[in-house]
Amino acid sequence: MGTPEDVRLVQAESENTRDQTLPADTKGERRGAPRSVVQSVRLPADAFTEIEHCAEEAGVPTSALIRGWVLHALAAERGTSLKDAIDHLASETERLRRIAARTDVA
Repeated sequence: MGTPEDVRLVQAESENTRDQTLPADTKGERRGAPRSVVQSVRLPADAFTEIEHCAEEAGVPTSALIRGWVLHALAAERGTSLKDAIDHLASETERLRRIAARTDVA
């Protein structure tokens, strides 16, 4: 998983170009990536509000934050490589910094 800054850059690019139409001669190309699947999940309203707040603080869309959490948990279920463990520590460090910043302000 990328760093929060990587996520923000990719999301910003996606958001900035989402309304642009593709040229008429553009053909889709599958590059071996698996298809995405949309899954609806029920959450208590207060929990979703907290998630939205976390996403806002991280500067990422709520759906991207949730997707990252789910993929992270899935990777943990599969077993962890050294690189995955390092990425996890980096993301947890960033998360803890955000928590500390909130705590320092409160």
